[in-house]
Amino acid sequence: MAQTEIPACRFARRERGENNMKKSQKLMITSLLALVVVLLGVAPTLSWLFSTSQPVINTFSGGTIAIKLDEALVDADGKAIEGEGAQRVTANRYKYVAGAVLDKDPTATVLKGSEECYVFLCVENGLTEKFTMNYDTQSWRRVAEEEGKSVFIYNIKVDASESETDVVLPPVFTTVTVSEELTSEDIETLGERTICVTAYAVQTHSLTEKDAIALAVTQFLPDNTPADTPIIE
Repeated sequence: MAQTEIPACRFARRERGENNMKKSQKLMITSLLALVVVLLGVAPTLSWLFSTSQPVINTFSGGTIAIKLDEALVDADGKAIEGEGAQRVTANRYKYVAGAVLDKDPTATVLKGSEECYVFLCVENGLTEKFTMNYDTQSWRRVAEEEGKSVFIYNIKVDASESETDVVLPPVFTTVTVSEELTSEDIETLGERTICVTAYAVQTHSLTEKDAIALAVTQFLPDNTPADTPIIE
């Protein structure tokens, strides 16, 4: 069988090639390692300039509006108690007779720290034409009414946001006068009646007076829309 001889030089060349490749690989690795070493050696020498400011903190808190409503405590004759024993209350009981003038001064107060607001009062009058109230029309303007309910707006915007004390508004009325023509039959027919006064305040920011009135009408006359309710200009 014939044999082919492979010259030894081929093996030598191959061996030299493999050795050269290994050397190249070693050189490549060494070069990479050397590069890494160089980079690692250089990095710590870099010095960055920087500065950090103090944080700016913005705090947002909701504005508030707080109001209260009270009146002077009255005695058995319906007269406001003065001096010792005088106090502000949220309810009174009255006995009425013909010609009597009863003290009643529903007073709204905007508490200090409250944002600027429109203030309203709703007077729900359960009495008849035999009783009249001396409304303060200079301070309070009637803006809506329906079936015994009258809605009033205070003529001035009230701002207590910077006030150190509560802002007390004028009473919407101060007396209830009983007709001198009231008879015993009227009293028997009338029985017990009530006057209910409620205060309401709404922000002025982003609201016109007309907008505020519409909100008050909705608040006090929930079964009607402002369009259905007569607005008194």
